[in-house]
Amino acid sequence: MTQQLERIDLKLAPEPKAPLTARRALDRLVNLLPPSKLEDVRLVVSELVTNSVLHAGLSPKDRIRVVVAVRDGAVRGEIQDPGSGFGVPSKPQPRPDFSGGWGLQIVDRISDRWGVERGGTISVWFEIY
Repeated sequence: MTQQLERIDLKLAPEPKAPLTARRALDRLVNLLPPSKLEDVRLVVSELVTNSVLHAGLSPKDRIRVVVAVRDGAVRGEIQDPGSGFGVPSKPQPRPDFSGGWGLQIVDRISDRWGVERGGTISVWFEIY
């Protein structure tokens, strides 16, 4: 059985256009994923890159690393940044006034699994089967 494998690995400056750049890079997956799954991956990647841009406290010299791998229709993604990280809520929810905070709730609902790893960088990973 032949496995289809595609890997995207890019580094982005922490600027407002970073989520769009990350979404566009996922165009390479169009022949590997059904349209609805590709849109789910785009949304999760976009939310996580946006979180890095808005909340990680990065300098213009820092970079956000986006790695997405597809193998036989299963997707694993990872967004890394050198920021300070965050506490992972047991159940992600938007702010009480609904003015924001939807990103992790979206990641939680769409992803089959996700988590946060801390090392030299903060890494938020997700899997969509």
